[in-house]
Amino acid sequence: MDDYRAGCAEIESVWAREIAGEDGPLPGSGLTALVTPQGWCGHVEPADGRWAVGVLAAAKTIVAAVAAAYDVPERAVTMRPDGERAVFVWVYSTAGGADYHRGWPHPPLDGSEYIDIQRERPGTSLLDLVQLTTRARSYQETWSALRTGRQVDMAQLVRRYHRLRAGIHDLLPRTRPDQLRDILLQVGVSREALPDDVAETIGYPAGSELTIPFPRA
Repeated sequence: MDDYRAGCAEIESVWAREIAGEDGPLPGSGLTALVTPQGWCGHVEPADGRWAVGVLAAAKTIVAAVAAAYDVPERAVTMRPDGERAVFVWVYSTAGGADYHRGWPHPPLDGSEYIDIQRERPGTSLLDLVQLTTRARSYQETWSALRTGRQVDMAQLVRRYHRLRAGIHDLLPRTRPDQLRDILLQVGVSREALPDDVAETIGYPAGSELTIPFPRA
């Protein structure tokens, strides 16, 4: 534990000297760092009065400075806003780690946009279901294009796959599996386009069983 704390302290010390110093790209900022198996990450609090959007507007300069300070490739550094003022930064030991990170689905379907409708369970909003439908439709369109031999951006296909998969997992604790299955059936998502664990969890039919469900009363 002492070695871990010393590692975090060293990262914060470099930040204070190279990034938050008078000549750094974020003078006066504060970093709370955590060491990870792939590098480190941390919560950055800009100097008083500076908003996260302003920090991100200068992201290219900041990323270059962070990469130089910690001796990693620029592509190994990524940043996202954390609220209105703060920023969260990830610094990976390899560019591939950060590239994989950027493919993570954002934002989650967390029920934060509530609309006064009847829900299957508390926490599932209409917006959640609309967003899942949109993700399913865009993924199925790309999947169908690939299967018919049209040119497809594979990075886009993978990104849409992960967004759909993550959305299903986000909603499963807060709704019935058959509601999610019905959404995918109505969109026309192919069984072969779904991972086995998701298809089995929501009871997705295969092959000739693929039918549009009757509306429930």
